[in-house]
Amino acid sequence: MNCSPCGRALPSGARFCPSCGAPCADGPAAEATESRKVVTVLFCDLVGSTALSGGLDPETLRSVTLRYFDLMRRQIEFHGGTVEKFIGDAVMAVFGVPVVHEDDARRALAAALGMLAALDGLNTELDSALGVRLEVRIGVNTGQVVSGSDSSARQALVSGETVNVAARLEQNAGPGRILIGPDTLRSAGAAVRAEPVGPLSLKGKAEPVAAYRLLGLGEDDPELMRRFDVRFVGRDPELAALDASLAAVRDGRGARRVLVHGEAGLGKTRLLREWLHSRAPLSGTGRCRPYGDRGSLGPLADAVTSVLATAPAPQGVTEALAVLSAGLLLDGTPNPTVAETCAALVGVLGALSARGPVVLAIDDCHWAGPLLLDVVDRLVRELDRDAVLVVLLARPELLDARGDLAASSVLALAGLSYDESALLAAGLTEVTAHRDAAPRRLLERAGGNPLHLEQLLAAAPDTGSEDELPPTVQALLGARIDALEPRERGVLDQASVIGREFTADELTGPRGTGAEVRSALLRLSGRRLVEPGPRASFRFSSGLVQEVTYASMSKRARAEGHERAAVLPSVRSAGPAAVGGHLERAYGYRGELGGLDAGAESLRAGAAEALGRAGALALARSDLPWADDLLTRSAALHRPGEPGGAAAVRRLGEVRAALGRTAEGHALLKDVLASPADPLEAAHARLALASVAPEEEAPAEAAAAVLTVFERAGDELGQARACLRLAQRHQSQGRHGAADAWLTRGLAHAVRADGEPERAAALGATGISLWRGPVPVPAASARCRTLLDEHGGGRRAVRITLNCPLAVLSALQERWTDARACLAEAARPAAELGYAETRVVLPLFGATVELLAGQLARARALLDTAADAAAELGVTALRDSVALESARLHLECGEVAEAAGVLARMEGEDACPHAEAVELNGLLGRVAAAEGRHEESLRLTARAVSAAAQTDSPVVRGGALLDRAHALALLGHTERAGRAAARARAVFAAKGHLPGVRWAEELLPENGNERR
Repeated sequence: MNCSPCGRALPSGARFCPSCGAPCADGPAAEATESRKVVTVLFCDLVGSTALSGGLDPETLRSVTLRYFDLMRRQIEFHGGTVEKFIGDAVMAVFGVPVVHEDDARRALAAALGMLAALDGLNTELDSALGVRLEVRIGVNTGQVVSGSDSSARQALVSGETVNVAARLEQNAGPGRILIGPDTLRSAGAAVRAEPVGPLSLKGKAEPVAAYRLLGLGEDDPELMRRFDVRFVGRDPELAALDASLAAVRDGRGARRVLVHGEAGLGKTRLLREWLHSRAPLSGTGRCRPYGDRGSLGPLADAVTSVLATAPAPQGVTEALAVLSAGLLLDGTPNPTVAETCAALVGVLGALSARGPVVLAIDDCHWAGPLLLDVVDRLVRELDRDAVLVVLLARPELLDARGDLAASSVLALAGLSYDESALLAAGLTEVTAHRDAAPRRLLERAGGNPLHLEQLLAAAPDTGSEDELPPTVQALLGARIDALEPRERGVLDQASVIGREFTADELTGPRGTGAEVRSALLRLSGRRLVEPGPRASFRFSSGLVQEVTYASMSKRARAEGHERAAVLPSVRSAGPAAVGGHLERAYGYRGELGGLDAGAESLRAGAAEALGRAGALALARSDLPWADDLLTRSAALHRPGEPGGAAAVRRLGEVRAALGRTAEGHALLKDVLASPADPLEAAHARLALASVAPEEEAPAEAAAAVLTVFERAGDELGQARACLRLAQRHQSQGRHGAADAWLTRGLAHAVRADGEPERAAALGATGISLWRGPVPVPAASARCRTLLDEHGGGRRAVRITLNCPLAVLSALQERWTDARACLAEAARPAAELGYAETRVVLPLFGATVELLAGQLARARALLDTAADAAAELGVTALRDSVALESARLHLECGEVAEAAGVLARMEGEDACPHAEAVELNGLLGRVAAAEGRHEESLRLTARAVSAAAQTDSPVVRGGALLDRAHALALLGHTERAGRAAARARAVFAAKGHLPGVRWAEELLPENGNERR
């Protein structure tokens, strides 16, 4: 079978063409008709209807009931709601179907109060005529529902938990009471008067639900509902433009009209308020509303009334005022006629402007009726040379409806800059919760819209998440998206699945031809929902627009959109994580809809494989948090025994161990060994498990056993890991020359495998051998820097592992500033990568540098930090290294008992690696000498010197000789101590270990054995 749009051959069972993304013939015939939207649901039920029916004649009862239903319906529809159904004596209404309004929650509350008021009027009549009264209870709840697109279909318009909770709230309300849910309270704004009555235990809800009793509804004035108490930020160009218009009318150039337009929340009302307050002209304001019971010129009447309340009526306009008082100023109507009303206004405003310019401002003009806009046009023309400025505030859609307004002065309000948004956020958080400044991601989500930023900041403490969509923002943007034509909506939906940025080509096919898609995108750009991006791309105007668009899609539409997106060339080129993410979400949504068929199984397998590959790549780049996320998702999607599943689980075990979640990593690796895995995965798991739990199997022994498996398979990564473990065994024995051959081989394998962790580990081990091995310090330091230059560019893990030994090499040359700079350079990427062991390694290396520098207090603090981290992580090898350094520090400070206590807690010299056993014996010998145990001290320090001679490490050999010199000096053998110190000085001098040379010289007899 071939694809109709592009003609390519279709794979068997495909739902969408892998080339163009068009649906196949046997795929979905049309887009899903459901959508998800935030609505407000209202339930109203009669109380005591059974008793009522028993006391009235059936015909009378029917008449009363019909009157009741008609009253309730009229209130619902007047406020923009839809009566979904009548259920017995109950009415269910939805605000947001078929069209979402940004103020649906407030409309529903106004309707509920209106229903009670209307019922009071009906009860007056019924009580007088029949001696009965009706009582109702009302529940209102706001939230996301699934809505059918066909309001005439014989099915419920909405469904979901939001509906159920609204019904339960109504059932818990008392007679004449209105109970509302928490999201309704938040969505309706600050002007709602309510008192808490919950939490309520509602039927069908496991957790109690917060509820509030509605007491009243205040004015929806923006100054009451918005945060105008914070500092006004930016808008200097806009203020200057308004100043210029005011100056023009003041200078006698006649009346003018200025249209200030911008999306909801950009601050049009605040701009006007600040400008009027700072310039203080004679002014009046009015607002248009989406519904109401006032005359069509009501907003103009409010503005004129405000002016007249401020300035005394001028002489000579008594007759004009009488005309206005009988019509416009009375109820907002143009009574007796539009012409007479306009003539009266011209007379009054002209007389007032003789004293100074008059400003009439009308807000929310996108809700203005045609008559109001026509009257404003007429006033501006007829005021001629009078100093009157009319400022209209509106959203951009007004220009779509009234293109003639573009002929006047138009001031487009854009979003705040990032810096201005940050300044506004600082003011908002300081005034409210005294929290830290808003995080960058939140500022970017707001997209420069002050209202969105305000709502996001307000919602974060309530929800505990900065990712939560505040219902106010969702309703505001949802109303704009819900009003789109089907093709525009389809294009926007699929774009939201792809991401913040997209191209027209990515939407071509399922959304129409290229020309149709581009035309739709241009219309969406005109609606300020998308905007042109670089290189012929488009992007959502803000992250919130994308989020709300996606949230408004049905799960079925999301599943199909992600399935289409997964085959896009742009997604494929972004890598397996992007492909796997789309397939995973497509499979997840289909599962939630109960559609786990063969097609869904194919999605699952594809997602598991792609996420597993992405996780392996992230691990190879040392991005542990990202690898953990990807591999967790891949492992969850794989079926038992499925190819790739064992690899995902094994890598996840390695990641968990590296992140310090050792028990989890151990369990996962054990699972791989216990299951029928292929030999290669079993080899990897065995080696990784030995590194996690060396008490179960020594890492070097495991490496020797599995190396041949890796060699036969040509597994470069496995060979790199095995070579590293074998090299580390030689290092622990103090044989750094032998270790070097394994490290060189391991590094070559790691480079060929492009594995950053393995490359970094091999280079770090090489740096330690350069520090502790026979290469003189200047040459070792130069070699370490060369390796850093060759391998460190762009590899954060390498910068950690090489800078630590390089810091010690700098300290051995007593270049203290360089040493500390290297440690700082290692600390920066360590904080980003998340390797748990760096919490021990970095302070341990830092303590070594400070001990070499003689800064004992700094060294002690760093060792305490390292010890705490080692104990928390359970890292035995590092814990012993920290203990040895701590014991040496105690002896430096004359704290013999403390040193003895630390050494006693170690597992014993036989359990230590050879080089550590040397140091342990030397330190124990010094403790024995300080405690007067003569023979034991000589035996232990002699053993340390003898064992050190078997290594090629000047650091180990010189340290053992120095410990013996200390012990001999304490025991009174001054000459023998001097000979040991002299031998130590020679060893340290050959290495270039300047602090060691200094320490040894201080123990020579001619220096009085003053130090250590």
